[in-house]
Amino acid sequence: MSILLRTSLALLLLAGCTPEQSKSVGAAPKQTVDKATADVNKAMQQEADRVREAEEKK
Repeated sequence: MSILLRTSLALLLLAGCTPEQSKSVGAAPKQTVDKATADVNKAMQQEADRVREAEEKK
C-alpha cells in the first residue's frame, strides 16, 4: 500500500472521530502536529516523485 494511500486513510479515520476524540486530538502538542505535518508532506513528495519518474519512463 502506498504511503499516500495510508496517509489518506489515516486522515479519513481522523476526520470521522467523535467530538470528544477530536478535543483530545486537538490538544496534541505542537511538536507532534509539526512532525505529522512534515511526515505527510514528505510522503506526498515521495509519491509525486514516484509518479513523475513513472511518467518519464513511458
